[in-house]
Amino acid sequence: MFVEEISHRREIKKGTRRQPHTSSLTSFTTKDHNMSLKFLRSTSNVLECQVVLLDNSQFSTTFDKKTVQGRDLFDRVCEKAQVLPCYEQFFDLQYIGDREDGDVAWLNLDKEIRSSRKTKPFLYQFAVKVFLQDPIKLEKDMQILILRQLKTLINRGKFSLPVNKHALIDGFYVQAMLGDFNAKRHKPGYLEDLLGLFFCPPTGINSDGNISEEDYEVMVKDLHKSHRGMTREEAVSAALGICKELENYGAWMHYGGIDSNGVEVVFCVSIHGIRVCQLKNKFPEAGALCHNFHWRNIISMFCDNAKFYMCVAEGRDEENTTCRSFRFHKGLYGHKASQRLLKDAENHQKFFFEDNPERA
Repeated sequence: MFVEEISHRREIKKGTRRQPHTSSLTSFTTKDHNMSLKFLRSTSNVLECQVVLLDNSQFSTTFDKKTVQGRDLFDRVCEKAQVLPCYEQFFDLQYIGDREDGDVAWLNLDKEIRSSRKTKPFLYQFAVKVFLQDPIKLEKDMQILILRQLKTLINRGKFSLPVNKHALIDGFYVQAMLGDFNAKRHKPGYLEDLLGLFFCPPTGINSDGNISEEDYEVMVKDLHKSHRGMTREEAVSAALGICKELENYGAWMHYGGIDSNGVEVVFCVSIHGIRVCQLKNKFPEAGALCHNFHWRNIISMFCDNAKFYMCVAEGRDEENTTCRSFRFHKGLYGHKASQRLLKDAENHQKFFFEDNPERA
């Protein structure tokens, strides 16, 4: 709201005393003035949030109060995305800290949304926090959310896969989203036109293969044709069946780490544990495996500034443990990277032991 201050020119007449101006637009009693200030304060307390959902649509919502818990926003998003309460634990909200290092972080649902952030409205991404080992066991509506998250990660180059598997996943995804191939509706270019950002041909960041966009579209179109008669649910399950066998399925990557030998590594956190891999020279990607720590063998984890520590049991003997240390080389924000890794690891370890209560 903009408040305009209107000044009136004084008219001084000789021999007369200037009377106070009594226009209804500019005269305020003390009561009216207080009400006006109260109105201005109340509108400034409105908190607006925008969230990108897994189908790339945008959900906007406002809160008529200055202090809002992360849980309040998350509940509204889950209602909009039609996530059942029993599955909410697999999802969360991500944001990019404008005062931090620019990496994505998970919103703490138990704390208030900080009004000190400069970006208004506050921007978030609804995302899968933990991937189950077998997503096909989930409800059908949840399977499509998982598949959309995986498609987004593949398209962004979060992990690489051969061209043929890339095409197999896309073929089933197209069948799930568009149904049977129809020559009248599905003209050349229909994949990009109808699927938008969800159709992304193999590139140098998400595949080691080399194929033109035209050839790849023909490949996916032929697969789409071959899936005639397959239901949406069957196509989604078939695509997830391929995804769950990928090497980095369900892993959230944490870059910028260095091991005790000074080798730059990538942490791959998943429902199975933490894999520590060398960093490939090309676009940030997990390379050769250095360590594979299963959740059963990780006794404790903690961070100290930019360093991340794991106490790991040797075999099944918890009394014989080794402390592994790593550090992040992100300058002033190394401690933030270490904290993100710890939180992600604790989330996944919690899920693992909920499904496997016995450590041995």
